[in-house]
Amino acid sequence: MTNPAISPPLNESDLLLKLQAGDTRAFEQLYHLYSPRLYLNILKMVKDELTAEELIQELFTKIWQKREVMGIETDFLSYLYRVAQNLVHDFFRKLQQDRKMMEHFKSIATENYEQIETALNYKESEHLLNTALDKLSPQQRSVYVFCKVEGYTYKQTAEKMGISPHTVKEYLSKANNAVKIYLISNLEITFGLFLLLFYKNKS
Repeated sequence: MTNPAISPPLNESDLLLKLQAGDTRAFEQLYHLYSPRLYLNILKMVKDELTAEELIQELFTKIWQKREVMGIETDFLSYLYRVAQNLVHDFFRKLQQDRKMMEHFKSIATENYEQIETALNYKESEHLLNTALDKLSPQQRSVYVFCKVEGYTYKQTAEKMGISPHTVKEYLSKANNAVKIYLISNLEITFGLFLLLFYKNKS
């Protein structure tokens, strides 16, 4: 028999309804549900506990402030991700004047580039990849799309483009390097991709 003094756990929809009504307990439960994983992902990027904690606090402060305009039908995780993305963009815009910190974040992004590149394969980051590919020559872009996006081999790509497999390899190497330079030079994008990894891993 269920103890009537013990309330059953609330699901996310119930918590969101209570959050919109200003229920601080519901807010705390959502915070404890999502903040640890998000904090760890941000910490991987910034490598600074205080900075990561400040970003998490600011993120959930915004969630509380905007609670009344959140649509109940909205998936909270995707909403959380969008707010976090905007917060990240603001953070790096403010950081532009601090050259030392910018170099620090660039080194971290370089170390974690494999994870960043993985996130480029998600549909949600398609527009980011297209922006990076716009910096390439037409040949480099085609090779990148065939090999990295569509999964063709060097030989198959060479046949499609009427060039040699060796040339495909050279184009792809240059394209990969150009995409990497673009992403590392635009840290708000790389940070956003880290957040996307968090979002996809929780989905």
